[in-house]
Amino acid sequence: MKRLLLTFIFLATHICYAQDTNSRDSLSSSQFRDQHVASLDLQYSLLSLPFPGSKGASFNLNLGKDWQLVLDYMSTGVEVNFSKLNLAGFNEKQLGLKIRRYFGNSFNLGFGYVRRSNEIYLDPNVYGINTSNINARTEAYSNLAHFSLSNRWQYSHWSAGIEWLSINIPFSGGVTQSIADLTTNNDEKTDIRNAEDVLTWYPNLAIMTLNLGYMF
Repeated sequence: MKRLLLTFIFLATHICYAQDTNSRDSLSSSQFRDQHVASLDLQYSLLSLPFPGSKGASFNLNLGKDWQLVLDYMSTGVEVNFSKLNLAGFNEKQLGLKIRRYFGNSFNLGFGYVRRSNEIYLDPNVYGINTSNINARTEAYSNLAHFSLSNRWQYSHWSAGIEWLSINIPFSGGVTQSIADLTTNNDEKTDIRNAEDVLTWYPNLAIMTLNLGYMF
């Protein structure tokens, strides 16, 4: 992790330095966006909450030098095995449609829409349910409003960026598959569904998401 961060900082510093020293012979980041169509990026969040290790890819369509239309995909997952549980696992996927507004050469604000889907696998004994279905599953979705601030630089066709802060705030959602269906006890159903509803309203926060890509 530290090596990745140091490598990225070195690359970003080199890009900025190269732009300053070669500005007479090469295009600035804003000029390059204005004269090219789109870029493809790989993304990795150094710190993403509530679940770490979020990574993915994005397609960025240039709409002049000041605007970009962004379609991106991010995912993360956690699996934990306990001695008394057969499996505890979690998967989160996000598909976003966003707009970036640039102010100057590299600084930009992002806003848009994110669709999040979640899957949780748990031993039913966690809920006090006796069943032969060992890997009980909950599925849920959420609709979220997105806001971010970042910097992105161009060095010829290569892109590098740091999304300093990204926040996704849920405004609607629902549970599409419930572990509560495994029990006939109404009190247990209510308790389980109340717990599962957490999946529909928790926000996402990411700090220092690294972007590396190619513009064509």
